[in-house]
Amino acid sequence: MKPNVLVVTTYYHPVVGGVEIHARQLVRYLHTHGFGVEVVTKRVHTHDAKRGLIDAVPVRRLGPTGERRASGKWVMLPALARRLFTHRHRYDVIVCVDYRGIGVAAILLGDVLGKPVIAQGEVAGVLAGPEAGSASGLPMESPVERWLKAPIRAVYRHADAIVCIGRDLEREALHAGVPADRVNYIPHGVDLTRFRRPDLGERDELRREFGWPIDRPIVLFVGRLSREKGVSDLMDAWRIADRGDAMLVLVGPDMTGHPWDAGAAARAFVQANGLAASVRFEGGVDDPARFYRAADVFVQPSHFEALGNTALEAMASGLPVVTSGVGGLADFCTDGHSALLHRAHSPESLAEALGRVLHDAPLRRRLAVGGQSIVEARFELESLMARYAALIESVAGAR
Repeated sequence: MKPNVLVVTTYYHPVVGGVEIHARQLVRYLHTHGFGVEVVTKRVHTHDAKRGLIDAVPVRRLGPTGERRASGKWVMLPALARRLFTHRHRYDVIVCVDYRGIGVAAILLGDVLGKPVIAQGEVAGVLAGPEAGSASGLPMESPVERWLKAPIRAVYRHADAIVCIGRDLEREALHAGVPADRVNYIPHGVDLTRFRRPDLGERDELRREFGWPIDRPIVLFVGRLSREKGVSDLMDAWRIADRGDAMLVLVGPDMTGHPWDAGAAARAFVQANGLAASVRFEGGVDDPARFYRAADVFVQPSHFEALGNTALEAMASGLPVVTSGVGGLADFCTDGHSALLHRAHSPESLAEALGRVLHDAPLRRRLAVGGQSIVEARFELESLMARYAALIESVAGAR
């Protein structure tokens, strides 16, 4: 008999992001493969129902209510702890997706109640600060920062299993002293039926629907318009790049109210530098897959990434990728083979890479083929979900 799984995640659908998309994929897989599953998450808006069904799975939203922000993973701890305790007979295993903050309640209560906890890392630097020469892209921590974070990190290390979506996170967990038999590398997967090359004529049809020019190269960015995604670097690079008549399209929401929001500044930069004819902002969308199929080149100039979901999606869609290659991106982005790399934080390096790929058709074809082959071989969604489900059963059986 399959165990009952409680999936805990700070935010969940309809909040959209890499963490939330992956959590929903995992929940759907478990539900359709015979696991009992329930989701506990944070209530964002006052009109959000406290209880509901998503994909036929019960979802419970806890207070306090508030927009997505860094503090959300901490302010829900009291309500989460109560929920974990009062409903302890309804689940056998706790899976904590992005365990920052919420992992404290999950791991401590799980230990008290005898419930195994799987803690999934989604951000580098949680278990251990970056070392000199680290490829994570994160800034080094001061001794004071490490001292302050030490007690919380000790709690996180106590999880029954740590899931690492990138090799950088795997190295971090081992460096932090987590036993190797509790460290599991399971990256996010890509649905290859959804993210694919366009059918004959589909690219032009999509461009007409979106209002994009059919006869101009389209460089696509998909992600939050935030500072750590390199949006400001991209704007500056686009200003100085040898881009010909190419158009840059940004698909993703602003981070309104967040200190890392770069959306407003990016729009102002476009207007101030006369780039309105070559830059387009699409905002957040429900289905980015169609936008990949309408583009020619993908760019992801992140300052740090635990994995780099959108680069994987772009590769699966047959796009050549230009990226900084930091953190988890380095797991599958090999310069000149599966991606064209530039230096992080460097608009000049990014501009050079963009100009090169836009003017070199054989390079674009080579990168597209290399990227797609890697995704198909190593990041197919169903096989990775099966590994995750096997881990859950194994941890449940061990307890």
